[in-house]
Amino acid sequence: MDPIFLASAAATWALNKLLDHLKDSAIKALLRSEGLDREVGPIEVTLMRANLVLGSVPTGSAASGVRIRNKELINHVNKVHQHASFLANELDKVKYQCIKQEVKKKNLENASIFKSKMKSITQVGTSEQKISGYDIRLIKKTADELEKICNDVHEALVVEKLGQIVEATKNMDIDTRETVDSKTETEVVPREEENDIRQLITASASPHQQLLVLPIVGDGGVGKTTLARQVYNDQRVKDKFEMMIWIYVSANFDEVKVTQGILQQIPKCEYKPSTNLNVLQGSIKKHLTGKFLIVLDDMWEESQGRWEKLLAPLRCTEKGGVVLVTTRKLSVANAMGRSNAPINLDGMKADMFWSFFQTCIFGHTDYRGKKLLKIGKEIATKLKGNPLAAKSVGALLGKKPNEHAWRNILDRDEWKIQNETDDIIPALRLSYNHLPDRLQQLFSYCALFPKGYKFDKEQLIRMWIALGFVTHERIPLGDAASYSFDELVYGSFFQKEERYFILHDLMHDVAQEVSAFQCLTIAGPDPQEASQSVHLIRHVGIWTEMVYNEGNMERNETFEEKLDKIQDGDILKSLESFMLVGTYDENFSAKFAKTLEKLQYVRLLRLSMHFNVDALLSSVTKFIHLRYLELRYTSQERKPLPEAICKLYHLLLLDIMHWSGLDDLPKAMSNLVCLRYLLVPGSGSLHSRISRVGQMKFLQELSEFRVQEEKGFEIAQLGSLSEIRGSLSILDLDNVKTKQKASEARIKDKKHLRTLSLSWGSASARESAAVQKEVIEGLKPHDRLAHLHIINYAGASPSWIAMKGLESLHLHNCMGIDVLPPFEEMECLQKLSLIGMSSLRDVDIDMGLEDDELELSEVEIASCSALTSIRLHFGKILTKFDVKDCVALSSIEGLPSSGQRKHYVIQGCPQLPADTV
Repeated sequence: MDPIFLASAAATWALNKLLDHLKDSAIKALLRSEGLDREVGPIEVTLMRANLVLGSVPTGSAASGVRIRNKELINHVNKVHQHASFLANELDKVKYQCIKQEVKKKNLENASIFKSKMKSITQVGTSEQKISGYDIRLIKKTADELEKICNDVHEALVVEKLGQIVEATKNMDIDTRETVDSKTETEVVPREEENDIRQLITASASPHQQLLVLPIVGDGGVGKTTLARQVYNDQRVKDKFEMMIWIYVSANFDEVKVTQGILQQIPKCEYKPSTNLNVLQGSIKKHLTGKFLIVLDDMWEESQGRWEKLLAPLRCTEKGGVVLVTTRKLSVANAMGRSNAPINLDGMKADMFWSFFQTCIFGHTDYRGKKLLKIGKEIATKLKGNPLAAKSVGALLGKKPNEHAWRNILDRDEWKIQNETDDIIPALRLSYNHLPDRLQQLFSYCALFPKGYKFDKEQLIRMWIALGFVTHERIPLGDAASYSFDELVYGSFFQKEERYFILHDLMHDVAQEVSAFQCLTIAGPDPQEASQSVHLIRHVGIWTEMVYNEGNMERNETFEEKLDKIQDGDILKSLESFMLVGTYDENFSAKFAKTLEKLQYVRLLRLSMHFNVDALLSSVTKFIHLRYLELRYTSQERKPLPEAICKLYHLLLLDIMHWSGLDDLPKAMSNLVCLRYLLVPGSGSLHSRISRVGQMKFLQELSEFRVQEEKGFEIAQLGSLSEIRGSLSILDLDNVKTKQKASEARIKDKKHLRTLSLSWGSASARESAAVQKEVIEGLKPHDRLAHLHIINYAGASPSWIAMKGLESLHLHNCMGIDVLPPFEEMECLQKLSLIGMSSLRDVDIDMGLEDDELELSEVEIASCSALTSIRLHFGKILTKFDVKDCVALSSIEGLPSSGQRKHYVIQGCPQLPADTV
């Protein structure tokens, strides 16, 4: 791809970040106080013009076909990038100081200090200099230089047919979300070979059959994994095998890890973790006792000896086993030794491919526009029958169903550089070139991750937000990022694999190509991997899996040298994201610790810590620009989270889920006033250790809040946390005495909350029932709550409990509730759980009739000592009905016949007639 395009894209992203900083209210106020506000206006105009121009170069040139001939221009564009990044980082420092002062002021207000003393201290705090005279001069000088460079770039691009480029950009930069929603999902790729494979493997699924090894061989993107997945998910295949196992292998073949992966997926398999292959293979022989299907996806290993070593314990089972392998290379299939003849998967046949391509474009094959169909057929011939290319280009054509756009795509230069008859990279590159600028940046960042990486959608979009890649003035950033991710999925840039998403290997190749100026990935021992030009690199990912593992911790000097290359390139101080993921030895750790010290402006840091932990943490606590921090610490030696973490005021996400032995949080955690996500080990009980959590008003993750009489843990702390979503458990409500106090939590205002649990300390005495009834009335949630748990509650049913949107209701040890809510009003209720309801005498559930029937499908009743009767009025059969240990229960009416009680359990109810149980 043309370097000027890549440089322009990188500069555009830097300008966007700078413009966001200049729009920030805190920065505006500070610049105004320093007399710089008058100069900001003209600079903003220049930056916006430069942003429009540079943003047009990669996308507009792709759409218009205009080539930039002035190759010297790249130096000026790179200077725009560097100056804009520097200025944005300097303004970020300013904003940090603003937040720091606000936190100090808030802490002083919270302290019980005499007003006179408070006033004097506050004045001292607010007079602390936020920005030095030197910083002011530096910001002004950099802004002036940036303005001049932007003007020079604009003049140069005028000569390069700027008008055509910008016009093309206007025509193509459309919001595709409506298109995404309106089109049906692409059909499954039809393959004649599917039936042959199914017959072969089901025939081998019988005792005393030798192991069948069946390779599927084909070019990248031709549909090998899709075909294997269709066979794997076929119910006729599932019925033949007792164990179904899927392993993604890729180029990183390791017999130990593949064997571990197989053991982890064997149902009810308890084996001793080990890195000794002989021990693991002994466990395979012990636990792989039934008919099995194992899929090894994307295999590259050509050594017959390593293959035989992996397959040896599988061949010994003779239980009816099949290993299905997908690979691009026939040599891999040949290395498998005693395997079946490979299934060679070519591109789809022309007529079948054309139908499939139409479905990718329109969602159906009924479109009748002759002109578009004619152009579409011409484009289809360039895709070589490849399903991945069809999905990618089809999504692009579907966004622009007009003759001019399609003709432009057909005539693109990308098609001229197809190297081989099966080369589809130009088609994928074409789809990237026609993405809006905002999506290009999001996709290209994914090159930082190794091939085969399983992306968690929520994790990735949080990274995008932390790096400032996502902006929107009207909707929350999380929603904007989610929509953008969905657009990339729609365009086949991502493929869904169960609950994760992956980049196809060829898409990953495109991402690496277009991110060459921004991202550097170090993932293996290849010394050439880090030899690219590094002066504009902003993101570095180090993945150690291919070099070190638990069974091999020998020193690897070649891998260590890659850190030297980064330092030699003097890029560390400009890095915005830095990742070290995986295990490594002590020598690498010592070198990495020195590397980490040199970072200055890093905004995202993922760090696996094994050695030199104190030194690493000492560096981390100095990174004031951090928005995203993930720390992994797996040592047996307990170590607390440093208190200095609480001075990283910019933090949006702190992930310490994999910090072993962590049993407390720093005392000043509430100083992280920008934090949105705090991911902690276990169930989230550490959340309840945060004093003055109410200061963290942007927090979206708060699993547990424990009410205490101690200052900083009052229930009113929840009042300002309106962004909380997911699940919230409020414990020790005994410490709330009035409805007014309970109302200060403002539970009703937490519109994003899905699950609410209200718990008192123990099954409370009846004399407190009236107080608890008042308190629970003050804790009424919003009407769209999905799941409600009430535990150890002594009062009567709250007046608001019969919520129409409630999907599950759990009442446990609620000794004061003797009458259940009217279930006919709870039209969405699916699950009901009643446990330890000592005052409950009757349970009467009317499911309704026909169209008005409730959704209730699961009922659980246990240890209700006073319960005497259950009456069920059903129009349908419950999928689950459990009644246990209700000693007074003497009748259950409305049970279906015994043949229909598939998941019905009734036990520990001695008063019931024998024919009921």
